[in-house]
Amino acid sequence: MSFIRRLFNQVDQWASNLSRARYAVFLGASAATGVLVVGLLLSEELYIVQAVAMGVVMLVLEYTFGKFQAAE
Repeated sequence: MSFIRRLFNQVDQWASNLSRARYAVFLGASAATGVLVVGLLLSEELYIVQAVAMGVVMLVLEYTFGKFQAAE
């Protein structure tokens, strides 16, 4: 469990040092990947469309509002 915690902390530190645009792209890509993996596991029909839509929505919302990014 400590390995997972260390990995999470390293990724969190790396992500917190990204610029606003890069952080938004990272968040959108990770959301799209998560939706795609779950869609493939559950065999839903439109999983690619759902994954792309979720990625774009997360990217735009994060870039616009920046809720999860520390102040620059």
